[in-house]
Amino acid sequence: MRKLGLKLVAGVVVLAGAYASYHFTRPPFWQTDTPLRASSGPVDLLADLNPQDPDNGWKERKFFRITPADYRFADHDGSRALRCSTDNSASILALDTDIAVADLPILSWRWKVVTPIQSDLDEATREGDDHPMRFYIRFANETGESKGVEIIWSNQKFEPGGFKIIGDFYHLVANGRDENVGTWHDQRVDLAQLYTDIGGTGTPKLDVIGFFCDSDNTGARSDGYFADVQLLEG
Repeated sequence: MRKLGLKLVAGVVVLAGAYASYHFTRPPFWQTDTPLRASSGPVDLLADLNPQDPDNGWKERKFFRITPADYRFADHDGSRALRCSTDNSASILALDTDIAVADLPILSWRWKVVTPIQSDLDEATREGDDHPMRFYIRFANETGESKGVEIIWSNQKFEPGGFKIIGDFYHLVANGRDENVGTWHDQRVDLAQLYTDIGGTGTPKLDVIGFFCDSDNTGARSDGYFADVQLLEG
């Protein structure tokens, strides 16, 4: 019995060690075998996306016990666009990338919010942190240090050009408010400047970029379209 007990203990230790090894060495969620690489533009970020079955470096991050957002292509106002709809739901649809920010520093896109987030919750708080449309972006420098940021459509509180900050996480406000709903807006962001603005150091590469639509905190609904999403040379 003593030998059996020792064997059981040894087995548990081995399994625990294997789990710990996997936990600390497993690749980040967004890492794939097929990251997008490019050094010249324009790069059409929607070209290889299949929202219903993401591959070619695309993945969808779903959250525990939260219904995913609905991403699908649609023809809208004569444009091929990525439609993002939520109903008390959220998920991130993003692309694994390996692109030097210095080579393609400009993110350019058009977007149109059809149904904005309607809620009494303060969007400046974690409890009210929902937006009908946003970009999820992660940079990494030559030492492996990672910096995340989001580019958002503000509900009501924030003016374009400023930052919403929750904890130490930055959200660049590119557009928003009810008066801008129902209209296409052309937007450009300098990613190199954005990286500096959020405290990034060293030489950055674009590690992940994608779409993040959510209404799970407020329980609201939202609907909107992304089109002509490109990375451009400076």
